[in-house]
Amino acid sequence: MDDIWDKELWDNFQRYFPDDGIGSRILFTTQNKEIDLEASPRSIIIALPFLSEDEFWELLQRKVFNYENCPQQLLDIGKQIEENFHDLSLEVVVIAGVLADMEKKEHLWQK
Repeated sequence: MDDIWDKELWDNFQRYFPDDGIGSRILFTTQNKEIDLEASPRSIIIALPFLSEDEFWELLQRKVFNYENCPQQLLDIGKQIEENFHDLSLEVVVIAGVLADMEKKEHLWQK
């Protein structure tokens, strides 16, 4: 489960995942430390750092252009996208998937 921000939301979901002792696992992401701590006393918490602007841009280019550099005509809009989303590490994969399937034209990327 991705992006659990609200403790109440986790409380509602938790009843669908009973601790029945068979060793099942739930993987979820959150930036809310209260949810981390409440999920389970046996939880393994892995704090992932945000991508830097350079790391985000590199990953975005790699996913969209298959290891080639961004064409000059898309550089400005590509950098704007990076500035708007670089703190959201998981979103780079979603954004890159959308951009990779689009025509590589600036007016389309701006939409």
